[in-house]
Amino acid sequence: MDLEFQRVLLKVQESLTGDEVQDLVFLCSDLLSLKDLCTVSSAGQLFSLLEKRNQLSCEDPSLLLELLRIMKQNSLIRNLTSDDYKQTNGTTYSQQISPYRQLLYERSESICEQDLQNIKFLLLKTLSRKKLEKDTTLLQLFLDMEKEDLLGEHNLDVLQKIIADINPSLEKRIIQYKTELEVVFKWLGFEVLVEQDCNRHQILQVLRNLAARDHTPADCVVCCVLSHGRVEGICGVDGEIVTFRELIETLSPNECPSLCKKPKLFFIQACRGNDNQPAAFPQTCSEDEDMLFSDAAVPRDSIPEMADYLLAMSTVPHYVSYREKGRGTWFIQSLCHSLQLLVPRGIDLLSILTQVNSDVSKKTDKSGLRKQMPQPEFTLTKRVVFPPPKSHRPLP
Repeated sequence: MDLEFQRVLLKVQESLTGDEVQDLVFLCSDLLSLKDLCTVSSAGQLFSLLEKRNQLSCEDPSLLLELLRIMKQNSLIRNLTSDDYKQTNGTTYSQQISPYRQLLYERSESICEQDLQNIKFLLLKTLSRKKLEKDTTLLQLFLDMEKEDLLGEHNLDVLQKIIADINPSLEKRIIQYKTELEVVFKWLGFEVLVEQDCNRHQILQVLRNLAARDHTPADCVVCCVLSHGRVEGICGVDGEIVTFRELIETLSPNECPSLCKKPKLFFIQACRGNDNQPAAFPQTCSEDEDMLFSDAAVPRDSIPEMADYLLAMSTVPHYVSYREKGRGTWFIQSLCHSLQLLVPRGIDLLSILTQVNSDVSKKTDKSGLRKQMPQPEFTLTKRVVFPPPKSHRPLP
């Protein structure tokens, strides 16, 4: 089987151009040292390095499939999985290539030669003229910027400023990248696991698997769910509901003892009904007028009677949750921005969510009539304060 896998790698190598090999080098630059990558001139050399680092093997070819998927080598993937290497059938794509590196790779394809020359011109005072004058691709230029600490996963300021007038679509994508949950929570120091397109059973199984882990070294656990929803819970891709109670009880002390007395934080981006929340316009009243208050409580079925939970919902029951095309949902935009802004200042999580409530409540559609109000519910017994990231510079 090892020989068969080498045949697969050889076929891939023979199918790629020199420029595509350099694309592979860029995509793998987080997996291998710069010293090793400097010696790579063929796909075969790169594959050999990855095999030596146990990042690619006949038992686990997922990295190869991920690289080909990112490079849109779909016909090659089909040929490999159907003809040459049967073991890849059913293999799921890994996520070893960071969203940051995928962002730069995908957007580099939209940069024309004139744009590249303009970028080089704007970098004349920050990169050496020797590097800028050589016949280099945009991806190679990105690598040079990374070597000079001008570009990184959490350091996109210089690129964003340079690209603003040259390629507005890339600038827009950079801004969107900065508000992605995965990026923000990695910046906060979390180990991030992403599961996509789950049905009801898979959603619960992912959480059961999480509960089965030993969280003794951890301070807390965070679960973010972005899906469609109803009043009683979230929807899987099969349309089946996972109730909020079911969702959070998977991490109860009985199911996960190592999380006992530790915050279990759930951020839910989903509609909770079909109604549009209308705008309410404040009215003034005299001091001696009777003011009416309602003692009606919002149903609390979503919070079991146990300590140290937080359930941050994007909207209140019965109402929809809004999303802007190209920018994402109001709630996630505000949550990411507020975490980036306030965590470095030592602000606690509930205060951050209060700011999110304020931000989202001020948003509206073009008509000015549709509104959204997030709703945090919690049984926390202590303040939750994320330590300011030390290993990465703050996100802008």
